[in-house]
Amino acid sequence: MNGQHPDTRRERRISARRRQIIEAAARLFAEKGFHRTTTHDIAGAADVSEGTLYNYFESKDDLLLAIMEMLSDLPNLSERYDDGVPLDARAFLVEMMRVRRETIDQYGAMLQSVLSEILVNPELRKQYYQDLVIPGMMLLSVHLQARIDDGQLRPIPTPFTVRLIMSIMLGLYVLEVLGDPIIQPQWEELSQFIATLFYEGAAPKE
Repeated sequence: MNGQHPDTRRERRISARRRQIIEAAARLFAEKGFHRTTTHDIAGAADVSEGTLYNYFESKDDLLLAIMEMLSDLPNLSERYDDGVPLDARAFLVEMMRVRRETIDQYGAMLQSVLSEILVNPELRKQYYQDLVIPGMMLLSVHLQARIDDGQLRPIPTPFTVRLIMSIMLGLYVLEVLGDPIIQPQWEELSQFIATLFYEGAAPKE
């Protein structure tokens, strides 16, 4: 015996099966759209019976909310940024872009499945903004203000700056979903360019 309590093994199996169903649903929602995907499709993609699926989720709406909850439970952003975050303002922006790339690569299907639905689902839209957008803006505001306080940046309005940066990242992701051929393979070069443009500007140097 492996010494694991039967209840613990059962809980791990339930958790693994639940995640298996959620990930299958996210892939299908991203590929086919939420409304065109059936629970039969999801069960097949997750390699479970439709009855088993209903043991875990009552409906597709429940699955969509579960995807949202999983995205909200991503590794704490402040810990990821604070773990060896560069003190240099330009390097911080590049690091933030790198973390964003990791998130997209790992959870892209979930992000796409939710983003496609928040346009028509006010409840989900509100939850997405509260659980994902606001924490990200608050974290970025703190780091920008710290760089203003130590003189690395001039006193720019952080609420505007935060929204500009987040809009750039969201816009890049939308372009990637639409099939833009440059963004994903050249993400590192793009990150460096955005940091240079942000901190050095586009006007010719005197």
